[in-house]
Order: sequence, then C-alpha cells, then structure tokens
Amino acid sequence: MSTQREIAAAVRALVADLLPVLAPHAMLDADSGRLVLLVDAAHADVSLDGIVAICADLPQHTWPSRVQDWLAEKRRQVAEAVRERRELGEVETLLRVQVAPRLPAAERRRLLCTAYGELLDLVVVLDHADGGRLSRERAERLVLADPGGHALANTLRIELPAFTLAERPPAGGAPVWAVGRAGSPFATSALLGLDRFLPGPCPYGVLLGLPRYGELLLCPVVPDQLAVAARELAEQVGEAHRVAADRCDERLFWWAEERLYELRFGRLTGRPKVPAPLRRLLRGRGR
Repeated sequence: MSTQREIAAAVRALVADLLPVLAPHAMLDADSGRLVLLVDAAHADVSLDGIVAICADLPQHTWPSRVQDWLAEKRRQVAEAVRERRELGEVETLLRVQVAPRLPAAERRRLLCTAYGELLDLVVVLDHADGGRLSRERAERLVLADPGGHALANTLRIELPAFTLAERPPAGGAPVWAVGRAGSPFATSALLGLDRFLPGPCPYGVLLGLPRYGELLLCPVVPDQLAVAARELAEQVGEAHRVAADRCDERLFWWAEERLYELRFGRLTGRPKVPAPLRRLLRGRGR
C-alpha cells in the first residue's frame, strides 16, 4: 500500500470483516467511515483515523491482529460505559453548570468548560456521588450528546428556582443578601439569572462575592456608601472564603448593566478603584 487512502480503505475492510465476530451489534457507517457502537440507549461514533495511523506504521501482514486488538479494546470500553451509565442512572438529568474562577489552561483543556465573560468559567458538573467536574474524556466515554446544553438547561430549570435569599450582616449600612440552598454546590450559578435574586431596583448594580460554591453574596450599590460597603463586603467575602470547605473565589465583583467587573482597592488609599464604565454609570445617574 502506498497512499493513505489505500491504507484507510484496507483497514476499513478489515474492520468490516471482523465486526460480525468481535462486535456483532456494531456497524460501520458507509458514508462517514466511522464505527457506530451501541452504548445502552445511546450510540458512540468512533473514528477509524487512530487505527489507520497505527497500521500505516506497521507491516501489512500485522494489520489483522492489530485491528482485532483495537476492536476488542473498543468493545471493552463500550461495556465499561454501559456499566457506568447504568450505575449513574439517567446521566443527562444529573448534569449541572458551576460558575468558577478562570481555570488554568491545562484544566480548561481537560474539563468540559467555557468562558463566562472575562473573569470566570462555566464548568459542567455531574451531580452524583461518583461525579464531580466532567472531563472531556469521561463525557466521550459516557457518550453524552450536548452535555453543556443539558447542564445549562438543568441548572436554570432545577437549581435556580430552588435558591433562596437570606440576610447577612450589612456592609457600610447597605443590606447584604446570600443566595443559595442548603447542600447545593451550584449557588454561584445564580449569576446566570441574577435579576431574579435582586432584592429590588438596583440602578447602580450590585457588589458580588463568590466565596464558596454554596453561596453567592450580593449588596446593592449605593454611591454614597460605596467605599465603606465595598471594603466591608470584601472582608466578609475574604473571611467566608478562608473558612469554607468549598472555596470558590476571594475577589469582589461589581455587576452592572449585564456585565461583571472585578473591583480592586488602592494599595495606599484602600479605596475601591472603580472601573471606567462604572464611573460613567455613577455620573450618568446623578452622581
């Protein structure tokens, strides 16, 4: 064999010949050239590119045994996936999203996640004792179709309506509220529908803290009380983050006009350094 196309055709023919014996419930899609394996109620589409590349580097007489080993491994993986899906139950219903600090690049490549604005990430989580943050490898092994879509829909439909508001100590005279539900590690995802948790009109937005995954803190911005309120809420967030078992983020944020900003403090003055768009907001609303 001299060309990649000829090698691919020969390997595909070998796979087709061995399927009835090694994987009788699988089939080879003639149009896509992909192997279709049944995984309980789902099906996995497996590319042949990997085994073609392996065979391209081997003598042709060794291809049948190598393809046989590859098919046996795929069959083992399918059996493992079926077992895991049955132990978990309806996997798609267990998916949630969790708002988290921006993850390191290596973690973002490993996990199912996407950027949420410029400061945070949305991470797909399997809400099960054997779950946790969902890796791309596990999602592929479980043959999950659109896991991100399922996770977002479940979070908006199930988690957010169950969250409640609880009063916390005020910050600079301004009220502070905690959003969450006992035992839920998804309170930070209240950011996805924050309007429903605002205690009333907030023309200047709200200060936000995400000290732990089970709690989101918010405080309506009152311009004349901003410096003291921001400092005191930052202290609350820092302390809650320090003692939490489910630490999330120790930063203080300002949410306004559907956008999230990090609120930093001057090193010498200790006063909040208001981002330019928010300074314009304050001026434009009468300050």
